[in-house]
Amino acid sequence: MIDWPPFSSDAFLETVRDVYLPKARIELVECRGVRVRTLVTGRNKALSGFFPFLFYLEPVPADSTPAVQVPYLNGVVVAVTGAREPGPPGAEISPFVRFDRTRSWEEFLASVQPPEGLDSVATVRRKAAKLEKSVGELCLQLDDPSDEAFRTLIEWKAEQYRSSGGFNRFVVRQNVDFYWELRRRGLFTTTTLRAGDTLVGGRIGMRMGQRHLSRVTVYNRALSDFSPGSILELEALRASFMAGDTESDFLMGSERYKFIYATHARWLAALGSEPLSTKALRVARGTVGNAIRNSRLYPGYKEVARRTSGTIRRVSRPRRGA
Repeated sequence: MIDWPPFSSDAFLETVRDVYLPKARIELVECRGVRVRTLVTGRNKALSGFFPFLFYLEPVPADSTPAVQVPYLNGVVVAVTGAREPGPPGAEISPFVRFDRTRSWEEFLASVQPPEGLDSVATVRRKAAKLEKSVGELCLQLDDPSDEAFRTLIEWKAEQYRSSGGFNRFVVRQNVDFYWELRRRGLFTTTTLRAGDTLVGGRIGMRMGQRHLSRVTVYNRALSDFSPGSILELEALRASFMAGDTESDFLMGSERYKFIYATHARWLAALGSEPLSTKALRVARGTVGNAIRNSRLYPGYKEVARRTSGTIRRVSRPRRGA
């Protein structure tokens, strides 16, 4: 077990600091009466809504420990509900599976009710049998130590982003380095599914405090006819349950496939008021970044944006005696 929620642990925050924000410090911060643990930069600006690697912040219990007062936090867990129950107005959903109230795997599967148009468990099992017959025996490895598998999953995900027109975070080398650093420090694990010697798909994520948090899920598109993503999801959940995990977390986003198995949802919201200078800079960067986000110009743009934002913060800082 760890002392803090996964994204507030020293190990995770130190990695973010070392790769992206070398001058930041780990602090207990408070906004609107809610306390979380995160990085703080400059003039008490708390790290939240971190675009290169989105994560949520879970409140920690109030006690007598002094906390740094901050004006704004984003991505704070403000409620937990059933997966199909409404959340607070304006909050964003982060679905997950709770296993700690389930006595057996088959009992869990009996409770699954896929949204209309998505495969049932029985259908996924039939497709898995077909894949085994055509390609090879299925084998899921919950914690695969292979660097080659990790590299392949990142490459597949980058290609998926490119082909779908989605934002490709891996076009920025620093983001790729961050994933490898998380792996080097033992925070990122790789879950892989193989059919014989063929890699079918996998997850990159974190397994901390009996929680399996899935950051990247991707599959071998050459096997698309077998619905490898659905097979991977079912097998990964089974392995997580059998390993004694109490949660399997799909993280932020309302993609329909998450609600095949999700039993609960965290709801994330912003607290306080985002400083106008920060908001203006974020919107401006987002507008330009979206226009060129998957072009070869994007890595250079990100470096210029990083340097420019630092300059703007220094220039806009009030001078002593002003």
